[in-house]
Amino acid sequence: MVRTTVVRWTAWTAGVLILGLLAAWIWWRESDTAARWRFEEAMETYCGGVLAYEKSSLFEGLGPYAELRTDSALGPDARFCMLGEAMTEVTVALLRADTYPDQDLERILPPFNGSLLPVPLTGGWRGAADGDSVRVLLSCRGNEDLVSVTVGSYFSEERLEQDTGWLDSDLYWGRFATATAVKAAARWGCEAEGGKALRALPAHSGPESIAGADGTCAGLPFARDQRLDTVEETVAGASSLYERCEVGASHYFDATYSFSARFGPYALPKPGHDSLSTRAEAGVAGGAMWASARCPGDAERALFSGLVPSEAATVWLPGEKGEETFGLPAFREFAERSAKRHGCTDLRLPAGG
Repeated sequence: MVRTTVVRWTAWTAGVLILGLLAAWIWWRESDTAARWRFEEAMETYCGGVLAYEKSSLFEGLGPYAELRTDSALGPDARFCMLGEAMTEVTVALLRADTYPDQDLERILPPFNGSLLPVPLTGGWRGAADGDSVRVLLSCRGNEDLVSVTVGSYFSEERLEQDTGWLDSDLYWGRFATATAVKAAARWGCEAEGGKALRALPAHSGPESIAGADGTCAGLPFARDQRLDTVEETVAGASSLYERCEVGASHYFDATYSFSARFGPYALPKPGHDSLSTRAEAGVAGGAMWASARCPGDAERALFSGLVPSEAATVWLPGEKGEETFGLPAFREFAERSAKRHGCTDLRLPAGG
């Protein structure tokens, strides 16, 4: 009788334990709290532990069901990771002033290829957004080291339906990028000053009349060429990483005058991509022009580039005749205004104009 009771008790206890373990397992697999615990545990090491998944004053946090995909090192203190079903790409790196020209900059600082011209970030951040990526640079106090964060490839079908402005995803990933930059800086011992939560981006406008130029095309000597009628420009800002101005003569030729400015590590030529601008600080070669300047906080000289369309010297309406007179003077003005806006000195410009 006693033995029977013990057996029954043991079986009952084992059954209770099994049911308890099953319930615990189901809770662990299905509850939001357990999902959050698992996610937080994974994020401690994923992508070097530098991604800002937590809720903070800068970012609302990543959801616990965000898929963690690729995680690879691009060198010392540099990671490339992919998140979610859209496989959003995240690149985080500490760029040391004395060594980063030798790093894999083509992957750490991918080119601007978004559907919109880049605009500077607001809220006191140094960075840019172009409709397919958000970039942030934080300067380390006391040296010229930088923390770089690039979030890209979050392009969606929504962008195809609304390709003339910013989406909620631009701001969401912008806040993630800024928060990640702050977290990565702390992790890597970089004392840096961040900004406020990113709540808006500068308005984007498409091509417009030269009379409306009020950004990076403002102040150019349009009166030198009566054929010129349109501009497309980026917002002028002292914190921008990339600036661009396109000037067109739509009734005469399709190609445009193109002027650009790149700052910080974005001014470096990509490895294996030799150009005339790597051999001198300023110059002209055919329709190409370049200039450079020393800007505060940057180890590299800013690079200003210009391109004159070949048609500008040959295409005129019947009965008209002239020569190309806008390109070089406009490029010099563009570079001077941009350098002044960024507090740059030692501006080297091509002669003439």
